[in-house]
Amino acid sequence: MPIKDRDYNKAKALLEAAGSKSAEKSHIKHTGSKGSPDSHGRSLYSETQQDFGGQPTAAQLEALRKASKFLGV
Repeated sequence: MPIKDRDYNKAKALLEAAGSKSAEKSHIKHTGSKGSPDSHGRSLYSETQQDFGGQPTAAQLEALRKASKFLGV
C-alpha cells in the first residue's frame, strides 16, 4: 500500500531532526496523489536505524517510534 507524501515527509523530518544522515539525504516526496511505495518507507526506517547504531538516544528512539506510525512499519 502506498505511503502518502505528507506521511513520508513527516517521518523524514522527524528522523532528520533526530540526526539521521539517511533522512537528511532522502528527497522530499511530491508524487501528487500517487504516493510512494511502502518499500521506500521501510528503507528509510532501516537506514535510520543503522545511522543511530546499537545505542540510540532516547530522542532517537522516540523519533523512530513516531516515524514508524507514519511509515506503517
